[in-house]
Parts: sequence; C-alpha cells; structure tokens
Amino acid sequence: MSAALTRAAEGARARGGALRWPIVASLVGALVVYLVGGQARADVVDETFARGNAAAARGDWAAAAASYEEAGRLLPGRSAALSYNLGTAYAQLGELGPATLHLRRALQPAAEPSVEIAEAARRNLGLVRQRMEVAAAAEGAQIDRPEGWWELLLAAVRAPLFGWLALLAGWSALAVLGLRMRVAGRGGALTASSLASVLAIVFVAIGGLHGLSLRGEQVTPQAIVLPTTAEVREAPGAHRRRAFLVQGGSRVRVIARTAGWSQIRLGGGLEGWVPEATLGALAATSSR
Repeated sequence: MSAALTRAAEGARARGGALRWPIVASLVGALVVYLVGGQARADVVDETFARGNAAAARGDWAAAAASYEEAGRLLPGRSAALSYNLGTAYAQLGELGPATLHLRRALQPAAEPSVEIAEAARRNLGLVRQRMEVAAAAEGAQIDRPEGWWELLLAAVRAPLFGWLALLAGWSALAVLGLRMRVAGRGGALTASSLASVLAIVFVAIGGLHGLSLRGEQVTPQAIVLPTTAEVREAPGAHRRRAFLVQGGSRVRVIARTAGWSQIRLGGGLEGWVPEATLGALAATSSR
C-alpha cells in the first residue's frame, strides 16, 4: 500500500509543472472577482502548493498535508490536483477517512480532473479501500458497500454536461415538431414525428436522471466518515445507546440534522446519529 502510494506521489512530483497548472488555471476565472490582489492570492496558493510538494518529496507527509490544506483554504473553487495530492498525503499518514474524502473530491466534475489524475485517484482509492476493509474486519465496524451500477450511473449524469444535453434534446424535439407542422401532409412528416419522439425520449431519460441525481444530493447529501472509527448512536446525544460502529472512510448519506448531530444511512439501510464534526461533506467547497 505505502509503496504504491509513494510511487503515485513520486509520479505526481515528477510532473510537478503539469500538476500545478490546474490550480493556476482555476484562478484565472477568480481574477474577475478578485480584481484587487488577485494575482497575489494566486501566487500565495501556488507557493503553498509547491511547499506541500517539497514536503512530500522529502517524505514529510504531515507537513505536506498541512500545506495542501492551507492551499485549499485559499483557493476559490476545487482543484483535482490539490485534492489528489492531499488525499495521497493522508493515505500515507494512515488517515483513511480524510484520504477517501479528498481522493473522491479529486474525481468530481467540479474539480475538472485530467485523465491522468483521475486514474491515479481511482488507483489510490482502491488501495485505501483495501486497508479500510481490513481495519473494519479487525474492529468489527460497519463499512459502506461498494458502489453499484445505479450509484455510478447517477454520479455520472450529475455532471452539468448531461443537464445541457437534456436541454438540447428538449429544444431540438420542439424544433422538429415545429418542422413537422410545417410539412404536415408531406412525406417528411412521419420522419420528423419519429425524430421528435426519439429526442423527447432522450430529453425525459437524461433530464429525469440528471434531476434525480441532483435532488438526491440536495436532500440526502453524501459524506465521508473522517475518524478511524465512529460510534453511531440510536438518537442524537453522546449519552444515547450505541447502535453500531462505522469504519472511517465509509461513504454515507446524511438524511437528517439537528443541533451538532447528523443522522446517517449506510448502504443496506443501517441508520444512526453521529456528531456533525465526524463527517466530511463531499459537496463542500472548502478543502476539508
């Protein structure tokens, strides 16, 4: 595990210039907002990121993680390179919860991962998952089940591209219907009607899945359990009876909240309450 992660990190450091570009590029749009001091902010983020890479190069993963966290707090938006490096640093430290959180963030469409970073993040997530399963078995803790085809499909269609495709199909269907009305009674009417039907089906299918995925993230957002293990209570409150133990790094759904506590659901239907600070939201805009 450690050797594989080290090789991945060394590869990232060897491509240091390429990895820094996503962060610099993401700051270009921010310059419109930060008209005063924007370049200085970009330089600070870049320097902090470089400091993290230098710490990783000498094997000081704690210092690397601290520098990457600082860069994340300064950086507007999300960077796949930063999330990947931060997740890898936490994996090297054996902190499986934060490692899973940031490696998953590196794969989100908002982070705009390159093919190279996406492959490396998936590889490291697989290695982290192996350690999670071993730790869960040793501790008798519950762990999330691997994502099935339905979850993977919803995650894919959550990207803004699918929303635009659905809109394009819908407007195209209306345009074709308008054309059909103009050629009514001619030989092309049947072809236009068939094409409009196909486009309408595409609109309903893609648009429905896209909307379902977005609604799911709003109503029951995904989060990652951050500590090594977390005690899940039957009701909010540390004095409540423990329902079960959940493994750090597990992906859960937040289905309810109250003061300082979140009700979570694991795949398979297990539910309970944990302190809100126990969770790291995948949709969060900050680095942590």
